[in-house]
Amino acid sequence: MRNAETVLAIVRERGKRGLPLEDVYRMLYNPDLYLRAYGRLYKNKGAMTKGTTDETVDGMSLAKIENLIDDIRHERYRWTPVRRVHIPKRKGDKDLSDCPPGGINSCKKLCVPFWKHTTNRR
Repeated sequence: MRNAETVLAIVRERGKRGLPLEDVYRMLYNPDLYLRAYGRLYKNKGAMTKGTTDETVDGMSLAKIENLIDDIRHERYRWTPVRRVHIPKRKGDKDLSDCPPGGINSCKKLCVPFWKHTTNRR
């Protein structure tokens, strides 16, 4: 298995060249990626603040990462939907808190079709 730095370099390079990624789901099997993400999150001021669940960053452990990877590998993990919150901006505009950097328009293109797809499966 490739280390996280190699995987991220490949993702970055393919993104710069506008090429599609392959086997993205398999990248989630790499525990180094989770450790790097934890390393970037735990030092933030809001890391100990509870979000939509009662979990905080300090609850992460190697065992939890291994269980998460195992659940993803065997298709047992269920992604939890995000709660949308409109955040008022200084000029009176509103933005969605869970949108990608492109703003509301790109969020409508990316998030809404996915959300409709997951909710219609029942």
